Amino acid sequence: MGVRITVPATSANIGIGYDCLGMAMTLHATFDFARADALRITGCPEEFQNERNLVYRSFALALAHWGEEPFPIAIDMDCPIPIARGLGSSSACTVAGIMGAASLTGRIIRRDEAVAIATEMEGHPDNVAPAIMGSLVCSFMPESGVPECIRYEVNRKLHFVTVVPPYEVHTADARKVVPTKVDLSTAVWQMGRISGLTRGLESGDAALISSACHDRLQEPFRKALIPDYQDIHDTCMDGGALAMWISGSGSTMMAAIDDGLVAESLRARIKAMHPDFDVTVLDCDPHGVRIEMD
Repeated sequence: MGVRITVPATSANIGIGYDCLGMAMTLHATFDFARADALRITGCPEEFQNERNLVYRSFALALAHWGEEPFPIAIDMDCPIPIARGLGSSSACTVAGIMGAASLTGRIIRRDEAVAIATEMEGHPDNVAPAIMGSLVCSFMPESGVPECIRYEVNRKLHFVTVVPPYEVHTADARKVVPTKVDLSTAVWQMGRISGLTRGLESGDAALISSACHDRLQEPFRKALIPDYQDIHDTCMDGGALAMWISGSGSTMMAAIDDGLVAESLRARIKAMHPDFDVTVLDCDPHGVRIEMD
């Protein structure tokens, strides 16, 4: 008996929500698990077809949480989520490994438990929480060390033009450019707008999304790492977008639009300008990780 785990891509930060907001998107990776005589991993570069593979490491971590020893498995990966582009490729692998471990051992795992284990592997919950829970999630780490997650339903009229340039921005490099201290005025600016943006995405209030999604904490510094940022930003805002943000640490950029035809038109316009970019229209995935038993 095997199991298929389907995990959505995610967009973290959503501009104003640095390290606390994340949204699941309708771009999915699938991972097939089965017990085997020896570890076999396919669908990824040969250098990761071993115990260093993030899916397998997460699988082993979950088993260790439950006091169980790892056992040989076969993993077949089909992951169209681009690596080092800010769409949660590592989070998808982490979540898949945890859910694969639960499924192959017959364990019923709660979503909050899965988020806690995944956070231990990833270091923070902003991507793994929406990958597990679906939709838009605000997460933080209280003193207990167990992630706290607040889930919001994203209005279905919203669409997201997703622009993936053919170059990477590594998270470590993106974190280096963000100031470690900010003025009180910047903190106040962020607090009011993160509340406004979550409400705007939930209600579909175009004016509220537009006025709230203006980050001062990280995007003014990270955009320098994306050579095409200003060009894409101006094209999106001139083309009917309500807001545009850097997805995760980049290099992906994402624009929110409340009209499907406008979204498709903007997608075509950007693709014509940048034929080597991957430009798609995604929606918010309300489901999160899914499990299918063979």
